[in-house]
Amino acid sequence: MLIVLLPLAGRWMTQLPEEPTMEMVLLLCLCVAGVGFFCGVLVVTGTVIVGSLPYQSRESLVLSWIGVACAGLACIVAQWVTGFGPFAAPSEVHAFFDCGALLSALCLAICAALDWSGAWEQAFDRTAEEEEPLQVAAPRGRGPMWSPAIQGGNAAITVFLFPLLPLVHCRNLATTLVLWKLFMDFVGPVLMLCWRCPWPFAGTAGLISTRVALLAVVLYLIPRSADFKIPLIIAWNLLMLCGSVLTCAMDRLLEGSSAQPAAPEALAAAVAADTADVPIVEGSADDGDAKPPLTWLSRVRANRLAHQLGIVVGLVSAGIVVYAAAGNGGVVQATELRCRGLPPCAAPSAALAGTQHWPCGGGGGGSGAAVGGAGRGRDSVRIFHYGANMGCAKLEALGIYPLAATPARAAGFRLSFGSSPGFPTSAQEPAFGGLLPCGDGGCVHGVVHELTRRDLAKLSATEPGYALGELPDVTAYHGEPLRGVLAYLPTGALVAEAPSRRYAGLVWCQANASLAPGYSRQLACELAGLGIDGLSCAQENFQPLVAQSQSFLGVFRRSAGRT
Repeated sequence: MLIVLLPLAGRWMTQLPEEPTMEMVLLLCLCVAGVGFFCGVLVVTGTVIVGSLPYQSRESLVLSWIGVACAGLACIVAQWVTGFGPFAAPSEVHAFFDCGALLSALCLAICAALDWSGAWEQAFDRTAEEEEPLQVAAPRGRGPMWSPAIQGGNAAITVFLFPLLPLVHCRNLATTLVLWKLFMDFVGPVLMLCWRCPWPFAGTAGLISTRVALLAVVLYLIPRSADFKIPLIIAWNLLMLCGSVLTCAMDRLLEGSSAQPAAPEALAAAVAADTADVPIVEGSADDGDAKPPLTWLSRVRANRLAHQLGIVVGLVSAGIVVYAAAGNGGVVQATELRCRGLPPCAAPSAALAGTQHWPCGGGGGGSGAAVGGAGRGRDSVRIFHYGANMGCAKLEALGIYPLAATPARAAGFRLSFGSSPGFPTSAQEPAFGGLLPCGDGGCVHGVVHELTRRDLAKLSATEPGYALGELPDVTAYHGEPLRGVLAYLPTGALVAEAPSRRYAGLVWCQANASLAPGYSRQLACELAGLGIDGLSCAQENFQPLVAQSQSFLGVFRRSAGRT
C-alpha cells in the first residue's frame, strides 16, 4: 500500500501553492525510505522463491531480473505517454504520478490475486522447507565464493553515477541517460537468457575490467557533456549494459562445477511428480573442508544481500562526493533551493506590461526622429534583446536610442551561457549569452526594442559571432503577438561555460529591473548553478564593456588635454 501511496504523495506536493515545508519534505523522505526498504525485501524474497522452485534451471534467476526490469520499461512508457521531464507542465507531472499510482495499484491487485489463489503460500512453503533443504557442496572454485562481492561492487558503481547527473549541461540529457539505463537493465538479462553455456569466470573478469574503464570515461565526459553528448550516451549505455549482464552473470556462476543443476530428465520427472525437494547437486564437500556446506538458497540470499548493500554504499559514496564538491562546507545556496519547482516558462508581469516609447531618451531627435515615437515605420525593425542589450547603458554608449521597448516572451527558446566561434571571449570574459531552441515548453524573457535600420547596423557591428534570425513565437507581456521580431543568435555551436561575474550581473540586474520577477528568480537559479550567486545590483557596478571603454577614453582625452 505504501508503494501505491508514494506517487499520490508526490502528486500532492506538486500541487502545493508554495514550497513544501521541512516537515513535508521529511515525511516524503520517510515514505521513500519505507518504499525502498519494502522493495528490497520483495526483490530478495521473490528471487529466493524463484530459486527454490523444483524446476529450477539456469533461466529462473535471470527471469527474475527481467521481471524487475519490466518495471523500468513501464517507467519509460509512462514518461513517453505523459511527456514527463525536467520542464514538464504541471498537468504532465500530475499525469505521470497518476500513471505511477495506477501501475502500483495494478501490481498490488496481481499480488492479492496470487495470494488469494494460494500460489504464494505454496511458494513460501517450498522456500521454508527445512527437512530436506536444497543443499549443495561447498564451492570448489572462486566464482560462487566471490560472486556476492562482485555483485555488490557492481551495484555500487551503477548507483554512484546517478547523484552526479546534475553535472551534465542539460537536464533533458540527464533524463535521457536515466531512461537508457532502465532499458539496458532489460537488455542485459535478455542477452544472458540467450546464453546457453555455463558462464565462465574469465568472462566475469573481462566485464569487470571493461566496466571500470567505462566508468572512468563516463566520469570524464559528464562535466564535458556539452562537447561530447553522443560519446557520453554511448559510453553510458555500454557501462550500464555491462553492469546488467554482470549482475545476471553472478547468478549464473552458481551453476559452476560445484553447483550443477540436476539433469533435465530428473527435472522433468520432478515436475511430473510435483516433488518439492530436488537436489541441485549430488555430492558432498571435500573431506578436509571444515566449513559447513552451503545451499543454493544461501548463495542466492548472499548475492541479493550484497546487491542491496552495494546500492546503499554507492549512494552514500556519491553523496559524500557531491557534499565535498558543493563548497562552503556543503551548504546549498538559497537561490539553488528556490530553483526547485520553478516553471520552465515564467509568467509575465502585468505591472510591466505595455510599451514604453523612447525608453533611453533622445525622443526629440537622433536617428529615430523620422519614424516618430508612437508607432512603427518602414525604417524600423523589432529586435528581441535578452542579454546586455536589454538596458540602456550599452545602447546609449553606442549612440543608439530605441523608439520603443516592450517586455515580451519568446517561446521555444532558452537562455544559455557559453562560448561559440566568433565570440569575443577571453580569460576575463569566458562566455556570453545565446538563445538555444528547446522543445520542453520553456521560454525566454526579454525586451523587444524598436530600432531604426541605421542604429541596427551600428549595434550589429558590436555583436561578433551572432547573426540576426527571426523568432516565430514572441508575445508581449500584455498578450499581443509580435510579428517579424528578430534576435541575435549564435552562428556556431554554443559550448556551455560560466560567464564572468560582470556579464552575469549585468544581465541579471537588467532582467530584475525590466522583466517579470519569476523570470528573474529563474535566471538567478541558473546562474547559481554555474557558481555565480549573491549578485547585488546596488553594491556592484556591472557595466557593459563598451561603456567601460568609452569611460576610459574620456578620462584619457581629458588627461591628454591637460598635458
